[in-house]
Amino acid sequence: MTSEGSAAPTDREYAASQETTSRHPQDWGRAVAVVFERLAEQAAADGADVDAALLDADIALHITETADGVRIDATWRTGGGAA
Repeated sequence: MTSEGSAAPTDREYAASQETTSRHPQDWGRAVAVVFERLAEQAAADGADVDAALLDADIALHITETADGVRIDATWRTGGGAA
């Protein structure tokens, strides 16, 4: 476990997804925010400082078309950059 105030533990992988009912990128802000919040929550469960966990993080995003809009998938591998 990391000490308070530190970034996420190294050599971990976190993933999160969120769907949105729009295919227009300008409408995806809330969905992306939810994905980042879920990644931070996972890192916090591993002892990371939630306020600092995502700073300087390389996160891979994948956008998939769905019947009603898109699904935004994010993967964050700590210590090794984006997925």
